[in-house]
Amino acid sequence: MTISDYMGDLERELRRRRAPRARLLRETEDHLHDLSAELAADGLGHEQAEARAVTQFGAAATIAARFAEATASTAAHRAVTVTVAAFVAYTGVFVAFATAASPLLRDFPQGAGSFLGLQLAAVALGVACVRSLRWRGAVAAPTAEVTAIARALSVAGVVLLGAAAAELAVAVSRPAGVIAWSDGRRLTLTFAAALAVLLLSAIAAVRAAAHAHAVHSLLNRRVDSNAAALLADDVETLLARARLPQASRTLRGLLAHPWPATLALAALAFVAVSAAGVVSSGRAGLAGAVALAAAEASMIVFGFVAFGRTLGLRDAAPRRAR
Repeated sequence: MTISDYMGDLERELRRRRAPRARLLRETEDHLHDLSAELAADGLGHEQAEARAVTQFGAAATIAARFAEATASTAAHRAVTVTVAAFVAYTGVFVAFATAASPLLRDFPQGAGSFLGLQLAAVALGVACVRSLRWRGAVAAPTAEVTAIARALSVAGVVLLGAAAAELAVAVSRPAGVIAWSDGRRLTLTFAAALAVLLLSAIAAVRAAAHAHAVHSLLNRRVDSNAAALLADDVETLLARARLPQASRTLRGLLAHPWPATLALAALAFVAVSAAGVVSSGRAGLAGAVALAAAEASMIVFGFVAFGRTLGLRDAAPRRAR
């Protein structure tokens, strides 16, 4: 096989995997020509030298697969960093509005969508960060891990953008919201900046998902059936590095029994929100506090039902044999 034929095969394999091509193709071709020249200097003919250089370099499919896996892993790690920045920015805007001096600003945005969205995004982003930190420094994270990171980032991006869209809808539908936009120009600009970062994080998440899907689709195996077990291993590895074996065993036990853990968390949230409402409003606000606590507990259970498998907090149900 000539170098020209090999480069054509390598380009096709890279295209199948949606991997960046220009730089790798240029560097590979330069390397093959240099290697061929060295072999020719040792006495081989031109065609033999090219064939030997191609053989020594490795099969095009193998080289493309390794590069695509490394690219997908890098894209996932980068997307985690951008999404963390977006989460921090949006949380900062939410707190700034909630603690503003003007009553109108405190009333806008309404905050319910953002409050619930931030909670779900925090869980999704936490899952993505655990998986990303576990494999940072490696040449490439396993395909199952990259796919799980991309899914978690997609959930975080969708709920944060949904929360921002809900707040914008409040702004244009309520007179108080419009007044708040005009009175709180700095907060408005900050909200716009946070929204821009959210859009960047969404783009990064989409790119990571595309790379992960391209690699995943070429494998003849499912990579999501044991997502919860992989997450438990990642948690255990990170806590072992931090020398926290007891915490590792506790978290592994929670991940091994996701439904009891979720229901216990919902019950704890119900008690905490109810107590906070009573402390702030007294017995007169008990009914409202209980209603808010019930909504919070319900959202925890709903979030687990809706996104538990996607985030790898519980394994997908096995397929029945036909």
